[in-house]
Amino acid sequence: MKSTFELEKIKQTPIFFILGRPRTGSTLLRTLFDAHHSVVIPQEWPMLLLLHFQFGKITDWDKPRLEEFYQALFQPLRISFWSIRNWPGIDLEMLHRNLMSCEGKNSLETLLKVVYTHYNSFFEKKEIMLIGDKNPALSNHAPLLALIFPTAKFIHLVRDYRDNVVSLLNVDFEMPNITLLTYRWKYSFCIIEKTAALYPDRFLTLKYEDLVSQPEYHFEHLCSFLTIPVDPSIFSFHTRKAELEEAFPPEIIQQYFSSLMHPIDDRKVGVYKQNLSARQIRIADLVAGGTATKAGYQKDNQKFFLSDYVWVAPAIAYTKGLYVIGKMVRILPYKWMLWLVNKPSIVVGIYTRLFGSK
Repeated sequence: MKSTFELEKIKQTPIFFILGRPRTGSTLLRTLFDAHHSVVIPQEWPMLLLLHFQFGKITDWDKPRLEEFYQALFQPLRISFWSIRNWPGIDLEMLHRNLMSCEGKNSLETLLKVVYTHYNSFFEKKEIMLIGDKNPALSNHAPLLALIFPTAKFIHLVRDYRDNVVSLLNVDFEMPNITLLTYRWKYSFCIIEKTAALYPDRFLTLKYEDLVSQPEYHFEHLCSFLTIPVDPSIFSFHTRKAELEEAFPPEIIQQYFSSLMHPIDDRKVGVYKQNLSARQIRIADLVAGGTATKAGYQKDNQKFFLSDYVWVAPAIAYTKGLYVIGKMVRILPYKWMLWLVNKPSIVVGIYTRLFGSK
């Protein structure tokens, strides 16, 4: 990154995205790619779309605008762990220096690639042939991503909606409500698959259950899709446990990386059967509807009570309203948008007290 030649090489390096709901195994998949000797894929950093709304129309960069872009990388985020400052061993002076060398005709995609290549992986790298992004927060914006990155490829990682609900209930990522979590799973699946239908050559859908049951086979398929060589050594990722423990505090490891301390297994497939009540499973099946079948999952229930429909209606209406508001936010001035994105919702607290995790 110290020469024009290397900048030109970064421009030509393809990028791909891992899309899907939180807690679908995306961190595991991202770690497998991180362990690949030809891939750089930073830890979660959901700034891409915010930077697009702020700088997306710029095609000719001068020093002041590049400085503004650099400072924008450190804008406060709702979860402090997401900050780029938490990238292990990142050299911010080098990042600043290399961004300042990007004067002239360059796309935002190029600048983002420059940022991503400054991520220091725990794993040994050779020639970087691919740049990756894993941010579940981007998944509902698949149509926009496909337009912003017209040559990018996308991996849609899907997990059984009931297991996904159980995993989300065990963390504080979202409101602990069965209806809301299942509806968000459904919404995400539908919007990504609709986008995939428009760009079939650029999208690949993979079930979490298939990945953990036959990891070597399916990762080889992913490598073929992304046109990178197979690297069998990636499956020893868990041997870098010491580096992970040195880089992050225990509470962060427990919340985000606990599954990466052990080899891949399928013990978390079907956990909903022991962790959800019969009524909770019925509610999840009702909300998922026909999308469950489209995603390749068999519902436990086919018949529902009138009380079930009445119970799920408020959460579905609430969630639909949030999506409408989210679309409206995109037309606001950038500073207002940033404030709303990071502002905790009072409505969430009220709704949680009223409906809990029923």
